[in-house]
Amino acid sequence: MPFAVFRRHQRKLLAIFAILAMFAFVVGDSLTSLLRGDPQVSSSAEVVELYGRPVRRGVLNQMQVERNNANRFMAELSALIEQRPSQNAFGDLNTRSLVDALILKHEADRLGMPSGPEVAREWLRRRTGGGMTRELFELILSRFGNQVSGEQILIQIADQVRIANVRYLLGTPVVTPLDVFENYRDQNERVSVRAVGFHVEDFLGKVPEPSAAEVQKLYDTYKDTLPDPNRPTPGFKVPRQVQVEVLSLDGESLLRGIKDQLTEAELQSYYENRKNEFKKPSEFPDEIFQGAPELTPPQVQSFAEVRPFLSTSLAEEKAQTEIINKFTRIKDTAMIPFADEYLRVLDEIAEAKKSGEAPKESLPKYESLKPVADKEKLSHEITTLMTRAAAENHGLLSTAETGLTRFSGGHKFAEELFETKSTLYEPIEFTDGTGRRYLVRKLQDQPPRVPTLDEVRSDVVLAWKTLKVRPLAEKAARDYAAKVKADGGKIKGEVVEGRPVITTDPLTKLRPGTFLPGQFFETGPPTPTELSQLPSAGPELRDAYFSLTEGAVAVAPNTPETVYYVLTLNKREPASFDALYNPNGDYFRYRFEAMNDAFKEREEEWMNYLRADAQLKPGWVPADEVKKDSDSSSSAG
Repeated sequence: MPFAVFRRHQRKLLAIFAILAMFAFVVGDSLTSLLRGDPQVSSSAEVVELYGRPVRRGVLNQMQVERNNANRFMAELSALIEQRPSQNAFGDLNTRSLVDALILKHEADRLGMPSGPEVAREWLRRRTGGGMTRELFELILSRFGNQVSGEQILIQIADQVRIANVRYLLGTPVVTPLDVFENYRDQNERVSVRAVGFHVEDFLGKVPEPSAAEVQKLYDTYKDTLPDPNRPTPGFKVPRQVQVEVLSLDGESLLRGIKDQLTEAELQSYYENRKNEFKKPSEFPDEIFQGAPELTPPQVQSFAEVRPFLSTSLAEEKAQTEIINKFTRIKDTAMIPFADEYLRVLDEIAEAKKSGEAPKESLPKYESLKPVADKEKLSHEITTLMTRAAAENHGLLSTAETGLTRFSGGHKFAEELFETKSTLYEPIEFTDGTGRRYLVRKLQDQPPRVPTLDEVRSDVVLAWKTLKVRPLAEKAARDYAAKVKADGGKIKGEVVEGRPVITTDPLTKLRPGTFLPGQFFETGPPTPTELSQLPSAGPELRDAYFSLTEGAVAVAPNTPETVYYVLTLNKREPASFDALYNPNGDYFRYRFEAMNDAFKEREEEWMNYLRADAQLKPGWVPADEVKKDSDSSSSAG
């Protein structure tokens, strides 16, 4: 119990930390390399083999740190100049993406592509249309809290730019008018079908009850498999679930309120205290007169020139201080004392169990933090028990990362809460991309478990019958489809063999992307339209739906194969070719989207070539992705 140990031995550990701090001062560079995953001193665990040589975890750790810093810088930059942060501008931080980054870096080195701070400066200048000023750069850099120097961040950005440039070496792909029209058609042509669903559950009475041996065999096959509503096979394992208590506040709203109340005197004082940070770029040294620096007046920007940045920076500092003070008060007065006591008693109970004695104490009773939240003017929530999948979709909190700074690159909410070593009641701080801060503690952590057969017998019996009757449902659907085909290819009437006929609303294959905040007329990529009248429609059913022609009859199941649909075309509202080129049309958006699709396809082909050149084994999957059943890790606490 590391949290409890620290609290109980706080003074001793602080003394040790002081000694370690002095040690770090002496060997700072080496220690920094170690902590950042320098390949020579970090973990030697082999992750993959490239170009006939093993790649160690330390190399990927170093790449991860550098990419995270570059991503974070670009997120802050885009939030300031575009009013929306760009997440992972240079790519993801998972193992697969980092291995690809190493392959691209190798190719950039082979081609002799330039690197260094100047590459980053020029790229940032172009990226911002000349809007990257020294003040803006220093403002963003200040949010790193002295974790990285300006020179270091420029080198790291330059390295990521090189990697990105290699990715796009093949240039602009060819996009034909047909490509543009097909993209336009998928978002504008509407299709309505007539459908009859043959539900598998309607055929359950056609099979006998399974024998005890059959039930046991199916249970044994899937008892260690987690259930998935989008999979046709069953899963009987009970997943790990957690429940958390969440206190939160809107950091951006707090910042705006503070900014509106700043006085000129405060800003002037803030400027005077930081004046040396606003030096004007000069070709001359700071001390032109050697030995007499007082003869060289400081060349700094005026208060008026940097005032807009000063107000934002000062307001951010004040807001951050207020948030830290609020959270510290709550942790010190309510959360940490309770966590200490809980973990202390938990240790005592464990010790008593080892020695065969009865525990002398019982675990302390949990009390809600709602009164504390109300006093500090924070929002309060206690979640239901959540699986990891539910936690990954729990509103904005699911996107938040550990720490009290935005885009920290730390663990996301679900990842942190489902960590093996994550303990009950320990306070954890998170920040999401909007600047909202969260103070979270875990109240329950129920580990995954394999239930006994008696617990899930009815589920096993139902799953056995479902597997047995699925072919009967499919056969019935295909027999009816043959009748419809012979009768002209139209489903007639409103009820067929006691089954209702579904006439779907006219739908497009894709729906246009939503407008991006702060971007005039710019939208995100189009997304598949939901077939709400045919629930759980997967690729097979969607393809059958949108490819229907007059007189054709199709049979396709939903994703979990619980329903087999017979489909005929009701009507197709074609997309007008003329409308695409109408003066008031949206041709350039469709062309842009078609170009993006072509870029993605070409990029994947290029990466596959480079992976093969790196001798990456075909079908290689990172070890951390192989373990898909991440919920199988045991609960801690």
